[in-house]
Amino acid sequence: MKTKNFSALITTIAIVLGFLIYWREYATRDQVTLIHVLLWQILIWAPWILMFLVFKMLVEKVKSIKYGRVLTVAIGFLWIAMHFGWFFMVSSTISPYVDLPGSKFGVYRYFFVFWTLIDFGILWFVVDKLRWRKEEKANTPLLFELTRGGKKHFCEPSQIHWLAAENYYTKLFTTEGMFVMRKPLKSFLDVLPGDSFKKIHRSTIINVNFVSELARGTGSTLDVIMKDGTKRRVSKSFVKDIIHFFKDRTN
Repeated sequence: MKTKNFSALITTIAIVLGFLIYWREYATRDQVTLIHVLLWQILIWAPWILMFLVFKMLVEKVKSIKYGRVLTVAIGFLWIAMHFGWFFMVSSTISPYVDLPGSKFGVYRYFFVFWTLIDFGILWFVVDKLRWRKEEKANTPLLFELTRGGKKHFCEPSQIHWLAAENYYTKLFTTEGMFVMRKPLKSFLDVLPGDSFKKIHRSTIINVNFVSELARGTGSTLDVIMKDGTKRRVSKSFVKDIIHFFKDRTN
């Protein structure tokens, strides 16, 4: 699921809730404007867009870790608790229903039921949707159409040794040699099998099946030695992840 689609979903939820709340509290319409209610709701739900980006990264990071799914859900519950804190803070300051009879913290009691159910519903939807997308890609045959010297070559992911970013292009080093595609490196992460391809640097993705050695450099640096002898430096932010990944793969 794309971020812009999720943003549209959250905006729709906020607007629909705004209309429902405004319609439900008909007795206060002379004191409250619809625009104020809608803006309040959009501000309440907007943080979910940022959390969606966190979940996209999280699902990719923990899917190879034992109990990774449990960890993802646990973080989701923590986020819901934080979202309630945000809800109380925003509602008690800018809610159009602040100080109106029957409201507390700018909300009415039934609001809590709606927000709780929607929060848990969105959490389930996000985790399930992202996991389903990953599993779907893993089960879908993938073939890259590459060109070199006016000839077309068809390459499976299993034939790719590693990929390197170069400006707006990506170099693919394969069993059939090196090819260049006019695509950014990050676009390959969305389609390559996550259990075989790991990002080790902002400009490098490797096929772990073609790694022959992990070599410690000076200090805390780490190099990946490919089976063809190529040495690629692992960025500091990826060192722990790469070490743990290969440790889990070995007996």
